[in-house]
Amino acid sequence: MNIDSLKKCVNAKSVPHLGLYIHIPFCRVRCQFCAFYVQIPQEKRVQAFLAGLAQEIELYGWDMGLGNISVSSVYFGGGTPTVLSAKQLVAVLDDIQRWFAVSDDAEISIEAHPGTMNREDLHILRSRGFNRISIGAQSFDDEELLQLGGRVVSQATETAVALSRQAGFENISLDLMYGFPGHSTSSWQRTLDATLALEPRHLSCYAFTVEEGSHFYDKVEQGIILAPNEEVQASLALFTADYLNAAGFEQYEISNFCQPGFSCQHNLRYWQGESYLGLGPSAQSFVSGVRFGNPSDLDFYCVTIAQGDLPVEQMEVLDSQEVQREHIVFGLRTMKGVLLSQVKSLSEINGEWGRAVHRLHLQGLLREEEGYVRLSQKGLQYADTVAVALL
Repeated sequence: MNIDSLKKCVNAKSVPHLGLYIHIPFCRVRCQFCAFYVQIPQEKRVQAFLAGLAQEIELYGWDMGLGNISVSSVYFGGGTPTVLSAKQLVAVLDDIQRWFAVSDDAEISIEAHPGTMNREDLHILRSRGFNRISIGAQSFDDEELLQLGGRVVSQATETAVALSRQAGFENISLDLMYGFPGHSTSSWQRTLDATLALEPRHLSCYAFTVEEGSHFYDKVEQGIILAPNEEVQASLALFTADYLNAAGFEQYEISNFCQPGFSCQHNLRYWQGESYLGLGPSAQSFVSGVRFGNPSDLDFYCVTIAQGDLPVEQMEVLDSQEVQREHIVFGLRTMKGVLLSQVKSLSEINGEWGRAVHRLHLQGLLREEEGYVRLSQKGLQYADTVAVALL
C-alpha cells in the first residue's frame, strides 16, 4: 500500500501513545497446536526479513509520521523470537529506538522458547533494554510436552527461568496450556505447582483450542483425536482461577494472572482499545480507529518493502460506533470490565445492540457492579459467545 494512502486515513496527531508489536516469523519446529504464521529459519530468508523489518520501521516512524508518538510498550512475538541471535534482536530494538520515541520506562517484552535460550544471549538482551520475558512452558509433564510438540523436557523451562533471572530479568512470565485431550485436574495441578515454585511474576493460562491450520486441526478432522471437551475446560478454568488466587496472583484478564503490578502492559492495550502498530509478516495494527494488517507471506512482505511501499493487505476504517463496540467487547475480557455509562450510551444510540446486551444479562452472562459491566462467572466460560453477540 502506498504510504500516502494510509496517511490519509490514520490521524497520527490523535494518538496519545502507541504500542509496537514485532512478529518474528521463525520457529525451528511448528508445535502441534500452533496456527500462527511461521517459517523454518534459513539464513537467506532471515537476512531478507531483517532488512525488510528495518525498512518497515523507518517507513512508519519517519514517512508515516508515527515516530513522534510516545511508545509505552514494545512486544517481540512470533513464531519464536529467540531463534534469532541476541545481536540481531538488539539491532531491531535499536532501529525502533532510532525511529520511534520509546519512553524510558517502556515495557519491552520478548517471547522465548526454553530450547532457544542461553546465558550469553539473555545477558545481552537484558543489558540492551529488554526488561520482560515470556517463556513458552506449556506444561511441566514431559509426556504432555511430547503430545503438544513442545520439543523440550520440562527441565529446560526450569533452566530457562534460572538463566533469565541470573541475567537480570525480574519480570518473567510463563505460558501454560490446559484442557487438551486426556488432560486431568491432577496433572494440571502438578504443572501449576511446578510453575509457582519458579516464582514467576506473570502467568498466561490458555485453554487448548483447535485452530484451523494447526496439526491438531488436521487430526481432529481425520478423527485421530477428539475435539476439546468444553465442560472439562470450564472446570479447569475455575480451578485455575481459585488455585492461583490463593497463591497471591490476580486474574486481570480471562487467561492472564499476575502478581500485583506485573500485568502485561502491551496486551492491556488490546483489551483497552488503545493504539498499537504491528510490524512483520502477518502483524496486525489498530491506530486512530483504523485497522490494517500485513499478509502472512514473507516473500510478499520483503518485495513490497523493497519497492518502498508498506506491505498492508487490508484496511478498515471504523466509525465511532464500531470503535465503541470493539472497546466494550475487548474490555469485557478484563476482570475490571467496562464502564456502565459507556454501555448505556451505545445502547441508546443503537437499540438493536442494546437489546443484545439485555439478552446477555437475562442469560446470566453479564453483571453490573460498582458502575461497571463485567462478565459473570458463567460469562467467563462463554466469552466468545458474548463477543459474537456484541460485535
